[in-house]
Amino acid sequence: MEDFDVDDGLLAQGDLNDDVAVQPPVSNSPRWENTLNKIIPAIVSVRLICVRNFDTEAQKTSQATGFVVDKERGPILADAIFNQSKEEVRLIPIYRDPVHDFGFFKFDTSAIKHMKLQEIPLCPELARVGLDIRVVGNDSGERLSILSGTLARLDRKAPNYGAGRFNDWNTFYYQAASMTSGGSSGSPVIDVDGNAIALNAGGATASATSFFLPLDRVVRVLKLIQADEPVTRGTIQTVFQYTAYDEVKRLGLLSDVELEIRQLFPENTGMLTVSQVVPKGPADGILEAGDIVFKINGEYTTSFVPMEHIFDTNVNSPITMTIQRGNQTKEVEIIVQDLHSITPSRFLEVGGGILHDLSYQMARSYIVPTGGVFVAGSGYMLGLSGIARRCIIERINNTPTPTLDDFIAVMSTLRDHQRVPIRFYQLSDINRPRTSIVLVDRHKTGLWNYVELPPCVGEAVPEPHSASHMLLDESLGPAKVVIPSLVNVAFYLPFKIDGVTVQTHTGVGVILDAEQGLLLVDRQTVPTSIGDILLTFANSIIIPARAIFIHQIFNFGIVKYDPSLLGDTFVKSIDISQKDLSQGDSGIPGIVPVVYLVCLSKSYQPLVRKTVVTNIRQFFVNEATPPSYRAFNVEGIELENPLAYGGVLTTEDGQVQGFFASHTKHGSKTSSEFHMGMPIKIIAPVLERLRKNIDLSTMKTLEVELTYTQIAHARIMGLTDEWVKKIESSHLSRRNVLVVRRVTSGTPAGTLLKASDIIIAVNGVAATQFSAITDRVDDDSLKLKTVLRDARELNIVVPLSTMQTSGTERLVGWSGAIFQMPHKAVYQQLKEVPPGVLCTVVYDGSPSQLYGLHPLTWVTEVNGVPIQNLDDFLDAVSQVPADTFVRLRTVTSLRFVKVIALRPNPHYFGLWQIQRDESKPSTWSLRAFTRESS
Repeated sequence: MEDFDVDDGLLAQGDLNDDVAVQPPVSNSPRWENTLNKIIPAIVSVRLICVRNFDTEAQKTSQATGFVVDKERGPILADAIFNQSKEEVRLIPIYRDPVHDFGFFKFDTSAIKHMKLQEIPLCPELARVGLDIRVVGNDSGERLSILSGTLARLDRKAPNYGAGRFNDWNTFYYQAASMTSGGSSGSPVIDVDGNAIALNAGGATASATSFFLPLDRVVRVLKLIQADEPVTRGTIQTVFQYTAYDEVKRLGLLSDVELEIRQLFPENTGMLTVSQVVPKGPADGILEAGDIVFKINGEYTTSFVPMEHIFDTNVNSPITMTIQRGNQTKEVEIIVQDLHSITPSRFLEVGGGILHDLSYQMARSYIVPTGGVFVAGSGYMLGLSGIARRCIIERINNTPTPTLDDFIAVMSTLRDHQRVPIRFYQLSDINRPRTSIVLVDRHKTGLWNYVELPPCVGEAVPEPHSASHMLLDESLGPAKVVIPSLVNVAFYLPFKIDGVTVQTHTGVGVILDAEQGLLLVDRQTVPTSIGDILLTFANSIIIPARAIFIHQIFNFGIVKYDPSLLGDTFVKSIDISQKDLSQGDSGIPGIVPVVYLVCLSKSYQPLVRKTVVTNIRQFFVNEATPPSYRAFNVEGIELENPLAYGGVLTTEDGQVQGFFASHTKHGSKTSSEFHMGMPIKIIAPVLERLRKNIDLSTMKTLEVELTYTQIAHARIMGLTDEWVKKIESSHLSRRNVLVVRRVTSGTPAGTLLKASDIIIAVNGVAATQFSAITDRVDDDSLKLKTVLRDARELNIVVPLSTMQTSGTERLVGWSGAIFQMPHKAVYQQLKEVPPGVLCTVVYDGSPSQLYGLHPLTWVTEVNGVPIQNLDDFLDAVSQVPADTFVRLRTVTSLRFVKVIALRPNPHYFGLWQIQRDESKPSTWSLRAFTRESS
């Protein structure tokens, strides 16, 4: 069974009733049937959205059970569905207990029109060992299940779900074998008369055991809510446990005290002892683990309910406790603290991360003081710095941040894109504080209920710096020439778009033009346009860059940086060799050309290896799910003993012949990385245009994926002997022809060509290499003479398409999902691309996830209005009133149509778009539309 989630139910826990008299079980009978018919109308299935990572809970959607306890008033973002009439109502959370596992919602009773509301009375005093019970609720996603059981224990310790999870303490739990599972949390535990005697809260995964929360403390809270009185909760930040007499005696319990306690409480089997004292809490230095509790405020106290009653009625006041420690009896005074004051009630959202004050729940789990800036969700900004969930931030920009307000004050002084030090530690490893560098991202910030932070003081302006030239040993050969042209590249992707699921990428860039600041990168390192690019020169200087060109087929892109930021740092453009690499190049002077592989490690360590070109061949990268970029129509250079780092292939004097790039190999479940060389000449058309300031969008391409096949295979398919002779004479070492493996949908080539077409000649010349087609970047069309299809020769003129030179540059976020226009890989991979906008990401804990919107799904209609593009989508969803359902027609990549009804929540999941700022091509602008309250 799943562990219990906070607020999973209209009401939850309580404590022990000490009366353990056995009542004979009642078998299934008309009496049970009548009882169930009476209480079922009060049972509801609850759908919950934990809208942000917060405290012990991750952002997610979940389900639970609730039941009506007050049909006149009605008791997270949640909906309830009444199981009898299937009516749905919006639930409003009104109370969540910080320690015990229950909460209350309220709802509008007038919204229920097709059934008579029922309520279930809370009767914790009826709990007995041996009592026949029924657990009625939403078990394993079924809206109504009835599970039977018998109460076996009333004094079980609270279940422990692990450090950092929501746990309960200072209460007993009931135990029964009822085999409840996920979704049944919050179900009432019913006796034969229809009374709720406990609340289903958790269970053991390895057995049929279920754990129920007693209702004593639940009843108290309900009465206070019904009387419109505040719910007071007190704590001394101490965990107590109920310890049996034999153990208590080993702790030093005096015999006369034991006798007196046994006479006062003959039904008891033990006493309360101190298990844990939270550091810097009210009891720190006063109580110790192992202390035996006799009295509180002069009254003998041996169970949890009376103890908590004293705490809850003495908030901010002193209490006296009589304890025994060893063989000494002591009376101590402790100030009771307001439990709600150490329970977070707000959060800070900055750079996609969620931060709030450390809670009592977390402090108890990791034995640290409450308070401190707790990272509930790292998001984009903090995640890039290695700061994970459940970290505590101690300093930022060298300023202490003991509280959330201190953190906000420091953040308000920082500039967007400023890089500052940050000190933190992981709660699970408090002995190892760490320091990192954070790249400030102030594009999107806010406080619960979205009180806007002070505006950012501006954008950080990088300052020029200089680094000394690295002195390399003579043994490194061409590395001495090449290393000043190699740069470490880091790319950070804020959104998982264009099928890219990894958000941090690193690799090696090659300086093509030091004066213009042009850098060659592979698409494994810079997979798309939206993202932050940081370049590290000489392992000393870090500067920003922006992508200006992303090749849609070949595995390379061009990024641009500001050379003035490097000061006097020695960097140089590579010297491009005019000689192509050939198979067999092995570095034997005077016989065959020498080939060196020069790479750069992540720590800026030069790596040099004399190598052999073992093969130059086509390589195939299989399709990814979701569709994402993959290289094709290019031949890779295989090496003997390659290195697993990016770099270049050079001659002995350092002239660059090839780019040693990282590629992605897509697997069925995971993706891996491999390195392969590519001819440096393939970048020539792009580099020439950049140097001459020619518009890159004038480049053309034939939108097909090609592969090679043997002449022998082409003969079988109908290739004539005449063409065989022409092909063999055109290239003595090439005994293959080009075959269309796949066409890109929505393009002229996709209409005129078909998969399995054999392209024999291009513009009248026999075609034996990919370059016969890929080199034609300046042509408007290609005369494919001849295309062999179904053993017939065809002459086809195919218009070329304009080459796409960037990735996606506009996104829309709505209801916890991200939408974009389909990217190039989608058209390359799908035969038919549906109309509409593509849902590329659905975040956990969002309305989109709750109501069944999935990634790689096209939204084609919104409330019956056709959607063709992002403008249509923005216009349609912006007109949806708050707290109403919107009807979306969706289509999957496999052409399955589904209509879903989704209720947006603009308060937590608003409408926004991000796109390249036309006035500042290196930056992205975020526009958040009006956030309404839901």
